[in-house]
Amino acid sequence: MVQIRAVRPLILAALLFAPQLALGAPAERAPEESADETFAKSFLGKTYDDELEIEGWLDLGGGLVAPPIYVHQYQREQDGTYLVLTSREVAKAAADVPASFVVTDALVVPAPQKEAAFSIACVQGEDATLKFMGEAKGNEAKEWWSDVRRAWEISLETGDIVSIPPKGVRCTNPNW
Repeated sequence: MVQIRAVRPLILAALLFAPQLALGAPAERAPEESADETFAKSFLGKTYDDELEIEGWLDLGGGLVAPPIYVHQYQREQDGTYLVLTSREVAKAAADVPASFVVTDALVVPAPQKEAAFSIACVQGEDATLKFMGEAKGNEAKEWWSDVRRAWEISLETGDIVSIPPKGVRCTNPNW
């Protein structure tokens, strides 16, 4: 009997730690989001009518990408960071009611390097749809800049924004 009582704590300990052993080493934690990313994600699913004003951000405008997806660009006054929101039109404007939208995705882009600009009006290859965005630089005398450092594509189906290789992306010169 003495031997059985001495073994019970060992069996109990083994049973308690067995699930942890089965899991192996702890999984790596995902990198924590920056305050800007958390702020941007706070807009996902937000509904608004006509225009969406954001305190502390300059409204740089936007427009229709392809029905029913819209894009809108903001710039933070203090440091030049950009916020891009894509939205889906959920109700068309009527004579007495503005259009209604729901935010589908958000992107935060730090201020571009010197001599570069961020643009929500970019194309890729032969596709003339302005569903691309990029950080580009180029000759001030040209309408399109093809020296694109980073690029993103807006899904015409969902409004999701995804990073893409910049090869073949051209962006409009913001001063054109």
